[in-house]
Amino acid sequence: MSSTYDAIVNRYIERTRKSRELHGEAKRLLPRGVSSNFRVVDPNPIFIETAVGAVITDADGNRYTDFSNAFGALLVGHAHPKVVQAIESQAKRGTLHAMPHRLEMSVAKELKERFGQEQWRFANSGTEATMHAIRLARGYTGRPKVIKFEGGYHGAHDTVLVSNKPPLRLAGLRSRPRVVSWSEGIPEESYAHTLVASFNDLKGVRALFEEHLNEVACLILEPIMMNMGVTEPLPDFLPGLRALCSEFGALLIFDEVKTGVKIARGGATEYFKVRPDITVLAKAIGGGMPLAAFGASAEIMEELNSLRVIHVGTYASNPVTLAAAEVTLKEILTDEAYRRVFALNKRLVDGYSQIIREHSMPCYANGVGCMGTINFRKDVIKDYRDWASVDKLASQAWYLAMLNEGIIPQPPGPDEQWTITVQHTEADVETHLKAFAKVAPLLKSL
Repeated sequence: MSSTYDAIVNRYIERTRKSRELHGEAKRLLPRGVSSNFRVVDPNPIFIETAVGAVITDADGNRYTDFSNAFGALLVGHAHPKVVQAIESQAKRGTLHAMPHRLEMSVAKELKERFGQEQWRFANSGTEATMHAIRLARGYTGRPKVIKFEGGYHGAHDTVLVSNKPPLRLAGLRSRPRVVSWSEGIPEESYAHTLVASFNDLKGVRALFEEHLNEVACLILEPIMMNMGVTEPLPDFLPGLRALCSEFGALLIFDEVKTGVKIARGGATEYFKVRPDITVLAKAIGGGMPLAAFGASAEIMEELNSLRVIHVGTYASNPVTLAAAEVTLKEILTDEAYRRVFALNKRLVDGYSQIIREHSMPCYANGVGCMGTINFRKDVIKDYRDWASVDKLASQAWYLAMLNEGIIPQPPGPDEQWTITVQHTEADVETHLKAFAKVAPLLKSL
């Protein structure tokens, strides 16, 4: 470790003494002191006291302009007044029914209009929704196998918790990645029907389809790989996948947990003009509440209608959550809001790019819609093997140094991205860029 990095860490520790103390207490009660492994930050995470608008205040009284926004779930920002009002109003009328209510139809109609899928079912998290989408595809096609991409994350269920961040020594050939489990406790039988391809490699995908004729139920992917910063598809990749799935009789699943309603009003379907067979949504559609959904044609959804495929859940379509979603989709995420947020994100990405050029830094910034990141690698990332070479130390130093300047630049980790919300201002973006201009010389001296 360099003396510059040590100085950044020491300043961070000094600023977050109370959080560090709380983390020590939490580690006695929670594994690693957190409720999700992705929340671990070395040397310690910050503990949050309040989050309103674009500002987070931690246990030490530090105020941060937040661009992480709950791993991108908060396109509406923190505690949006309309969302808070909708939650309060619905809570007074009931917090849980586990029976039908009008909000189900209201939100489903909005999702249908935005994404084009005829019918929808609700769940509570992206993990649930991708799990049910894969089961639906297997039921509809009568086939067992699933294709996913190396480096892609589709939730924490056993079928897809493979080849997420595999060590390259175990990963096999780039053109034919090995299936590598990401966790102990997952029997090989759980992912025996999971196949792995390289992102942006149509030839490799075709080879899997040809090798497993009449066996592949579906191909699932994030249209933009959001578990590798913001890794975009090559121009012919998504149309090529659509054609391959149609040719070989498999269903195309867009996992839009992160991209849905964030790169366009109708997500990747609108942005890339490619129609999947099943669309999976979560995060930003709930306005900060735990909500997910999956949609498909009435023909595919007949598997659920006929009970040939099972989807159940006591908390599915929780009325408080759907009240937040309704106001989010119908009143907050307007065309004008999208124009404004996308313009702010372009300003942030362009500002990063300018500072990077000024300091001749071996990295680049890119973004789509309301999201972006800095990639600590000189060449553009096209797949997981490219992403694996990013400078992890520089990324960690950037993250902590930006926190020291009062900016949460994105969630922790070089695989994440920032989110501009409807509550961010031009001043917030300029403050972010001023902080990066101050931090950039430090990163060069690592």
